[in-house]
Amino acid sequence: MEVNYINYFNEFEREYEVLKNASDDVLTVSLEIIHYIEKKLKEIFKWLKKHVFKTLQEEIYFFKELKPRMVSKLLYYKELLNLESSLPPSKKNKRKHYDELLSKIHQYVLSNKEFYQYYRSRTTVKDEDFFVRRSYKDIVRDDCCLINFDSKLCTSHDFNVATIIANDMFTSHLEYKLDELDGNFTTKYNPTNNKIIWTGTKIEMAEMIYGLYYKKVLNGGRADIKEIARTLCIAFNIEMDDKTLYRYLQDIKKRYPINAIFLQSLSDLANDTFRGEDF
Repeated sequence: MEVNYINYFNEFEREYEVLKNASDDVLTVSLEIIHYIEKKLKEIFKWLKKHVFKTLQEEIYFFKELKPRMVSKLLYYKELLNLESSLPPSKKNKRKHYDELLSKIHQYVLSNKEFYQYYRSRTTVKDEDFFVRRSYKDIVRDDCCLINFDSKLCTSHDFNVATIIANDMFTSHLEYKLDELDGNFTTKYNPTNNKIIWTGTKIEMAEMIYGLYYKKVLNGGRADIKEIARTLCIAFNIEMDDKTLYRYLQDIKKRYPINAIFLQSLSDLANDTFRGEDF
């Protein structure tokens, strides 16, 4: 694994996008991506056993942001593979199957409500407890399944974050399939072969889209949300549909204390840079 792990994850995102758009066959793509991510995770685990993070903030960022993004894709495509390989043939049974899977995701949210709210609010007060590795197993505080986990490879909650992200992706897919059954097709913004690839999250892209829309700085304020979304998705090689975009808006509105977390971070970074601060 490369010494600069940020570049490693950026390169992973680029290769992932290529694999994701290589074929229209869901089963083929899912298998390719699963094998690819499993290979990458083996490299990361080998690296983690020897690597020492310079600061707690660096370790938190790795286990709260970087690793879960990769693992979430593995979880999502495994769910997608299971879904597509066992889908009932009739429209009625398909609908029932989709609804049952959505209900299962909802139950996970209810069962992990406290952490779910913590993660969604983007607070950081418990980050050291959740996203810093410990050399011991705390049976009272941790899930019992962590007894068999290597403490050098994971924290108590990085897998929870990956599960939340994967559930978001899978929920969007299931809702799209339900709309498809009803004939309610949504506009889908497809990427191109541009060299510039968006390696942030889709909800961060949604913040960009809505920020530009509400700021009214495109076409004299007359550009509608779909035009802006289509333009940015094509420009930055990211796939999104208007239903997912609207769902992200609802998630952004629920955040506390800051709604536009990504846009705020851009503003903070730009201000620090323009002041000439070294960070």
